[in-house]
Amino acid sequence: MPKEDYLMKYLEKLGSVIAAMLGLRLKGAVGEAIRVSDETFGELLSLSLDDILKLSDEEFESIVEKENFTATLLEPLASMAFQTYLCYDQLGDMQTRKAFGKKALILYRLLNKKDKTFSFEREAIIEELENS
Repeated sequence: MPKEDYLMKYLEKLGSVIAAMLGLRLKGAVGEAIRVSDETFGELLSLSLDDILKLSDEEFESIVEKENFTATLLEPLASMAFQTYLCYDQLGDMQTRKAFGKKALILYRLLNKKDKTFSFEREAIIEELENS
């Protein structure tokens, strides 16, 4: 399968994952949304959410940078990380929320480096994560 086809399939899957996570969160099925996130991060980075949380911010950033994701793939990955942060917030797990917020912030900053297009939505999320 050509690389472009693989990328398009994965982008479609990530879009579906983000929509599913949002829907599950809104229905109160936060644990299921976290499970979906855990599976997807496992597929993309070969890391569980627990593994990601155990990594230092520098280690996590290094792993993501080594993957050399395009901005097109980093954007839904960052969005998924933000949804995961919101899941932990909804559960009231403030320690994990804060830790995952840092990981999401790393992804958004890497996205800003790769994608020079200004996004008000992205900047609002970054501001929320910086202030959390």
